[in-house]
Amino acid sequence: MVRPYYLLDTNMISEIVKPNPDKCVCSKISEYEKFIALPSTIWTELLFGVNSMPNGKRKDFIFKKLVDDIQSTFEIIQYDNHAAWIQADIRSRLQEKGTPVDFPDTQIASIAVANCMILVTRNTKHFEPIQKVSPLMVKNWFE
Repeated sequence: MVRPYYLLDTNMISEIVKPNPDKCVCSKISEYEKFIALPSTIWTELLFGVNSMPNGKRKDFIFKKLVDDIQSTFEIIQYDNHAAWIQADIRSRLQEKGTPVDFPDTQIASIAVANCMILVTRNTKHFEPIQKVSPLMVKNWFE
C-alpha cells in the first residue's frame, strides 16, 4: 500500500463534487490519487453537510459521490493520540501569541503534521498562523 502524502481540506472535496469542478484541482487529484487522504475531521464535516441538506436530487447526488467516489478512493486518517499532542502544542503556542484559530483547523493541521503530510486547501490564509508555530506544510491546488 502506498503511503498518503497529501491531506485534503473540505474545500477540495467540495470542489470535485460540483457539477463543473475546477479543472486544475481535478487534474491534481487525478494525478496524485494514490497519495491522497482525508482527515477524519473533514470526513465528519462532509457527512454533516450532506445530512443537513434538504432531501432531494442534489443531496442524493452528493451523498452518492461521497460514498461511491470519495470514501472508496481515499484513506481517512484518524485523529489519534499523536495528533492530539501536536494539536495541544499548536493551540498553546497560538494562545501565547494571542492568535485565535478555529479548533477544527488546528485539528486538521495536527493530523497533517502527525503524519508528515502536506495539507491541500484553498484557504491557505487560515493556516498561516499555524505554520508560524509548527512544521505544517500547505499547498493550494487552485493556483
